Amino acid sequence: MTDTDSEDSVSSYFSALESNPIDASICSPLTSHELESLERKLNQIIFIQQTDVKYHTALRNMRDQSSISLLVEPSFYGRHQTTSVLAVATANETYIFDIRALGTIFKEMAEILEAELPRKVVHYSHRITDHLDHRHGIRLGGIWDTFVVLCVARREKSPCSLPEAISLVFGLPLEGLLCEEVSAGSESRRNFLARPLTQSQLRYLAWMAILQHRMHERLIYGNICSEVQRMSRAFSQKYSDLPMSSEVALNMAPGSHFGFGAIDS
Repeated sequence: MTDTDSEDSVSSYFSALESNPIDASICSPLTSHELESLERKLNQIIFIQQTDVKYHTALRNMRDQSSISLLVEPSFYGRHQTTSVLAVATANETYIFDIRALGTIFKEMAEILEAELPRKVVHYSHRITDHLDHRHGIRLGGIWDTFVVLCVARREKSPCSLPEAISLVFGLPLEGLLCEEVSAGSESRRNFLARPLTQSQLRYLAWMAILQHRMHERLIYGNICSEVQRMSRAFSQKYSDLPMSSEVALNMAPGSHFGFGAIDS
């Protein structure tokens, strides 16, 4: 894609946002710090093809998280395709598990996937749970679905793939999110079934997993919970806004309800 094509794509994207005020309200571009952090993580992808030290270290790290971002490829058609790869993003690490090379999803990993904690941030969970259930007998637990959160934030229920959702929320042109294999005509490469996996495929999987996690946080705390955040800010200032220290002391008794009016029940 040329620089002119890229500029046209960005321009058309923001023109579309201007015509849809709800979509514009949930668009929150990545900061320079977030982009730098993302690039560092993309250069530190941990690719796992056997049950070695890397594999067991990854499982320990996953167990220690309050939430993880999970991708399963291919999963769009649920039970109708075999598992090729699992991508997992934690707070600091990104793992690509080559399930074809491993042979199966072993018990230790299955237990993590079925547990309520860590929470599993996924997109189109109905497809992923169908895939894991019918292919591996795994009942995915602790599900937080970014598609559901997106529907609530947009007040609209229409199909929206993970790359499309990420493009919408972070203001990133869709073409820049895809790798050659994802948009190519070869079914095996598009579904990550062919081997070896290319570097662009690994980066794409990591990119999606990391930004899926970040998108969930953006939508929950920036949109769904924005009213709670507003009340929290107002509540936090109730004592600070009082000019006299004696008045503050009087209102700080253990049973005081001072400031509670800032909380709308």
